[in-house]
Amino acid sequence: MVKSTVRFPEPVVEEIESLVEEGVVESKSEFHRFCSEYVLAQLDPDFEPETLDFEELEDALIRDAGPSEGDGLSFLESVLFIRKHALRGNVQDAEDFIDHHYDPHDRDAVLLEELLSFYHESAPDSVSTPRRSAHPEQR
Repeated sequence: MVKSTVRFPEPVVEEIESLVEEGVVESKSEFHRFCSEYVLAQLDPDFEPETLDFEELEDALIRDAGPSEGDGLSFLESVLFIRKHALRGNVQDAEDFIDHHYDPHDRDAVLLEELLSFYHESAPDSVSTPRRSAHPEQR
């Protein structure tokens, strides 16, 4: 296998470590492999995941985890909604969506807030200091 280094915000790493401690996944590497293959499988119907026990992990991590309000949205649909609004500069609408559909302490809410924080620089009315630009080539 090829080794790749990726940096994540601390809250994301803490959530992944809690999944390892709870025994949902065996290691952080297994979690990252599964997530990468899951997204690729969503984007390309011809992609065949190679992660061992992919379906079992999918059941444990995706199918059982949904918005806390039970409104039928998948996490991936929420990510797409947040990204679309953030790219258009509608950060407040994205924040309102998270607040309305997720409990503030919910794992998915933490991940969506972290995703949204990457887009703060592109929002025209942002008062917070951005941590990363969604468009690094425009720096």
